[in-house]
Amino acid sequence: MQTPLQTRIFEQLRLHLIDNFNPGDRINEAEMAERLGVSRTPIRRVLMKLQSEGALTFEPRRGFVVRDPAVFSGDQEDSTDAFLDERVMRDMAIGDLRGVISERAMMQRYSVPNGVLVSTLRRLTRDRLVEPSPGRGWIFADVSPRALDESYRFRQILEPASLLSDGYKVSVEVLQRLDADHVYAIENIEDMGRRRLFDLDARFHREIAEGAQTAELLNAVERQNNMRRVAEYIGFIRLERIRQSMCEHRDIISALIDGNRQLARL
Repeated sequence: MQTPLQTRIFEQLRLHLIDNFNPGDRINEAEMAERLGVSRTPIRRVLMKLQSEGALTFEPRRGFVVRDPAVFSGDQEDSTDAFLDERVMRDMAIGDLRGVISERAMMQRYSVPNGVLVSTLRRLTRDRLVEPSPGRGWIFADVSPRALDESYRFRQILEPASLLSDGYKVSVEVLQRLDADHVYAIENIEDMGRRRLFDLDARFHREIAEGAQTAELLNAVERQNNMRRVAEYIGFIRLERIRQSMCEHRDIISALIDGNRQLARL
């Protein structure tokens, strides 16, 4: 039985290989690990599984080589249910879902029944990434690089100001747990996986926003988190930059524990 991490890596590798590889192409394990934000060990396990299924071969001095890409595009019933959200967000990230799109078109695109599709659309609606069209169909959020950049700059303006707002408060216990989780992430960053690292980063910004006790601020930060979550499906992850960001988070947490909100906003 695959672990959740191996299952996620399998699906993301499958989608990447479908789009970018042909028979005879060599797979660079280090590059795949960097792309998916994990160590090489789980990548190697998934590649060995794909080898056993006939999708890959292993050649001395070359490593894993694509044998039959058709295996990647076969029906994956379990992963369809589990990863439709990720498949939709990946297509949003690369710009394939724009304007108004009907449910029928999406059912055909992803080869899923209406019930599975509607469940995904409901979750994306909750995350403010999609909304029903006034007519028929669904409208997907703009997650272009420009939109993401504007969203990020908006958060850069908003968060420091929120730290100095009247009545700002985050409990010391919450901050200490958050700090402990950051320490663990920094020490185990190569084995955590991109999703867990992203979730911790999103949780940090959410906890900071909750301290202002303003629903509109929290909603804005949550939306920015969700937009970034979409973008992660096509971006390379740089572990050193994430480690640096985690250390910066710890400095902010430390200042808040000490009650120094002026220092934290810097």
